[in-house]
Amino acid sequence: MLDRPCVLDVATLGAPAPSLRVPAQPGWRAAWPADADRAAPAFDAGGTSVFRRHAAEECLDLVAVLRAYRAPQPEEDWRTPIGSERRLLAQVNAIVGLGHEALEQIAALAIDPDLPDPGRVFAALLVLGCVAGDRPLSEIRRIFETAVTRHPEEGAHAVEALSLAPRSDLSEVLTPLLNHEAAALRAAAVRVLAFRWELPEAAWDAAMRDPNPSVVGAALGAPAQHFDPGRCEPLLMAAAQSSAEPVARAALRLGAALRLPALHGEATRMATRDGRWADALLAMAMHGHPGDADLLRAMLRSAGRWQAARAAGVLGLPSLVPDLLALHDDPLRNDEERQLAAQALATIAGPAPDGGDTAAWWHRVAQAPGDVRVRGGRPLSAGVLLAQLEGPGWWRAGRHDLYLELVAASRGRAPRFSPFDFVAVQDTSLRRLAEAMVPRDGRAASAQAGHPAPPVHPVHPAHSAH
Repeated sequence: MLDRPCVLDVATLGAPAPSLRVPAQPGWRAAWPADADRAAPAFDAGGTSVFRRHAAEECLDLVAVLRAYRAPQPEEDWRTPIGSERRLLAQVNAIVGLGHEALEQIAALAIDPDLPDPGRVFAALLVLGCVAGDRPLSEIRRIFETAVTRHPEEGAHAVEALSLAPRSDLSEVLTPLLNHEAAALRAAAVRVLAFRWELPEAAWDAAMRDPNPSVVGAALGAPAQHFDPGRCEPLLMAAAQSSAEPVARAALRLGAALRLPALHGEATRMATRDGRWADALLAMAMHGHPGDADLLRAMLRSAGRWQAARAAGVLGLPSLVPDLLALHDDPLRNDEERQLAAQALATIAGPAPDGGDTAAWWHRVAQAPGDVRVRGGRPLSAGVLLAQLEGPGWWRAGRHDLYLELVAASRGRAPRFSPFDFVAVQDTSLRRLAEAMVPRDGRAASAQAGHPAPPVHPVHPAHSAH
């Protein structure tokens, strides 16, 4: 495999066990100082086996290190990590190429008996998740259960690894855990199955009713647009009213993706009380109701103006541009606050065509009909959202919000996409999205109209979250 995980057959690709044992030859070693000899690796009669063990462990640790390089950084493109991902997958290829003994070694190294080692948990599960056969599946089950119940960071890395692993039969390991007495295991299993779009509706319903908020939060990553809307709305309303802010935030956003009226009402009530709580103001704007402009306009003049500015950019009504311009030009604002206002203006109006006067272009966009949503200077549509998703944004949370908007714009027909997938997998997902959306949306024509959509990125990177 080159740039995306796939299932490998170790019986076909792996090297056989060493059959030749070469005795140690002291000869040239006698010329080396004693301390240098002690520092050198021990080459005994099992030299080939020793080499393979060292190689497998080094490859495993490099997979663990390269995992961190998969997350794009500010000023990068979401495609930037593809080089690191290829290096990571090359290590997986090498381990599989070392044969069955290397895989047994990897499974044994996954769990440190003394200290948590999340990186090795991720690396071992991803490697084993790329290998065909029953034996790796039993090891995956053991490592996953141990990691999740032993330490939260090991559990998070285990969830990430199995979310990305290419084996199609991982539900055999995870489905029995949906009813486990340990909430951590229930949540972990739900989160992986939801990410992979393999959580059945009945299991989703049960998870949404779970008394533990972590299980409910995990279930909110499922593709609820494929479930019964009548069942979704009350369950999402209950989750939106959770005292756990991450759960409420995810429920409000999913409610916006499904265009559920009750969730819009709940987001509006929360935004009126405190727009910062659970990003309620932004979730309200994602519904795209022109009538929300009045509330946003009022909040642009209040202490919550910066949450309101971002929400105004998402709502995208040209009638809000003068209010954002006033905020941007306010002499009492500092540089960071001006940048926030400029970002909201750029979200709506985009850059000036042909490098013209940006401020004049923003004023021109403000003259557009007040109830037509605009994104990047073009009427908001599924095609425009897809162009943004394909653009050079790096912020994973922002790109996920774009996908939720695309789900809403496509009335739930958008195929699967996640900004947490490998870059090559994202590219394939984007092609499928384009194939699904272009016939209905005329994206090709709108893309030729000019102005590329602005990149998706926050002023405060710390706000991003997996």
